Amino acid sequence: MTKLLVVKAHPHVEPSLSLSVGDAFIEAYRESHPDDDIVIRDLYDTTVPPLNDTTMSAWKHQKAGQELTAEEATLLSRHNEWLAEFMAADKYVFINPMYNLFLPAELKQYIDVMAVPHKTFKYTDHGPVGLIGDRKVIHIQAAGSVYHGPEANPMMTKLDFGDAYLRGIFILFGVKDFQSIFVEGADQNPTKREAIITAAKEQAAQLARKF
Repeated sequence: MTKLLVVKAHPHVEPSLSLSVGDAFIEAYRESHPDDDIVIRDLYDTTVPPLNDTTMSAWKHQKAGQELTAEEATLLSRHNEWLAEFMAADKYVFINPMYNLFLPAELKQYIDVMAVPHKTFKYTDHGPVGLIGDRKVIHIQAAGSVYHGPEANPMMTKLDFGDAYLRGIFILFGVKDFQSIFVEGADQNPTKREAIITAAKEQAAQLARKF
């Protein structure tokens, strides 16, 4: 069975442009892929396992073959559970708002947990090589200004570090099939708000049917 992992990285507030477009994607995907398994991971529902002093100590002890403390063992177990969920998926959808030209901290922390040598990529004499290249990704991101498309100032496009980062991470993982849906300009052009949302939902539904 094909598995779709949806990663939501948005606080639980309404209205949310990214979540509403994401929900439109999920609805269309479910209708066109009735036999697929859809798993939703809400990063604001549960805390992403941290990379902190305990994590580093646990990795050090594990590499040396030393016994872990109870705290270290628990934290590594959580890391492994989250990574296993990620690795079990065939397709990914990431949904987030732009925060100060980047991703929310929770999503960055999530990616840090997934970027594991010998799991999602490996080091070679010729540089890193991705290990999950058969997957697909769609990134749904909302922003108050316009950063992409024919109406965007080219300088603004360069300031979207979040989409570029996420795309770069999946290049590291070996994934080439990466598409983005940008819900942009609703704050900059409030009179066009509904048209912007409608267009993004239509794009999401179209991509969902082919994804």
